[in-house]
Amino acid sequence: MGIEGSLNIQLKVGNGIADPVSIESSRPVHASRVFHGKSIAESQKLLPILFNVCGTAQSCAGVRACEQALGVQASAQTERLRDALVNMETLREHLWRILLDWPCFIGGEADKAGMAEMVAIQRDYRHALCPGGDPFRLGGADCRTEFEALGAIVDRAGALLQRTVFAMSPGAWLALTGQPGFMAWAEVRQTIAAELIDQVVQAGWGHAGACESRALPPLTGEALHKAMQDVDYVKQPRWSGHCCETSSLTRVDSPLLKALKQEYSNGLLVRLVARLTEIAYLAGRLKPESQDSPGDKGSSTTPVNPGIGQAAAARGQLVHRVDLNGDVIGSYQILAPTEWNFHPKGVVAQALSALTGDPGSVEKQARLLINAIDPCVGYELNVVQGSRANA
Repeated sequence: MGIEGSLNIQLKVGNGIADPVSIESSRPVHASRVFHGKSIAESQKLLPILFNVCGTAQSCAGVRACEQALGVQASAQTERLRDALVNMETLREHLWRILLDWPCFIGGEADKAGMAEMVAIQRDYRHALCPGGDPFRLGGADCRTEFEALGAIVDRAGALLQRTVFAMSPGAWLALTGQPGFMAWAEVRQTIAAELIDQVVQAGWGHAGACESRALPPLTGEALHKAMQDVDYVKQPRWSGHCCETSSLTRVDSPLLKALKQEYSNGLLVRLVARLTEIAYLAGRLKPESQDSPGDKGSSTTPVNPGIGQAAAARGQLVHRVDLNGDVIGSYQILAPTEWNFHPKGVVAQALSALTGDPGSVEKQARLLINAIDPCVGYELNVVQGSRANA
């Protein structure tokens, strides 16, 4: 069971230039209205089922919104556990693209065995991190992490990443701080990731899709509450009048990314490397550093109703807003990263408009860019021959 919809993307190619671009969405952005009139407990149970692509991040943002509306403050340990589980989900989603989608771009076969191993790692990780407890309950729950088991699971994740993505430890890959070492890594083509990177470079597509893009700033305070009072804001959001991007590229940085941005701006190569960089960083953050005492249960705070909760989901910042009448939900809104990135005037539209080449080449570049920025739903891409206005 799930609620998805799809995207319809069309671009015309005339005189070697891809423009204009049309993006239409059938995503049910108001699907969260199904929670209206339901209890908090009912909504929390349904949330990861209805919105199952990033169900962990959805649960995290949802419970945080309800806690703010009720004046419940979860403990620091509970929040660390929530973030750890969201990070593991993000790692799984990134690997989904790399192991199952990236091979299609290079004429290879999907690594279904590797992906199955990642799913098993995620399942075991949650069990060891929160045995018998649910950190996504209101206020959290007692979770006595099994650190020995968790350490072994984190090692499994690292070994999987080394074998399927980096051909070295994630930490060693992060140490590739300059273009020469990075390009040498890609040229050897020991993994799907390296092979795709090298193919993009050899095709001369490193700059593909480079465009002006404004990173989504932290969404806080009265401005967000005011914006979301418009029930249609979640369809095509803007911040301070601007279309914004929220993605791996806007939330991670590294010496290698800085070096690549100097030559490729925010083109395709940089976007692919941003995903790899986030994977490498996440691999080093999977084991919580401390465990609070059993008496640390969280506390009460001043209710702010409607409440807003956020989570750093795999594809960008996720926002939930809930208005409560006691224990009953009066209204519920979800603002997903796809609505920012695939806004008709947003970063994907701008990136696709910047493509050049014949229709076949443009379509290949477009599919790579869409995959790199990553919608949370399926899409149809139509590239048609046309003439650019005023060309």
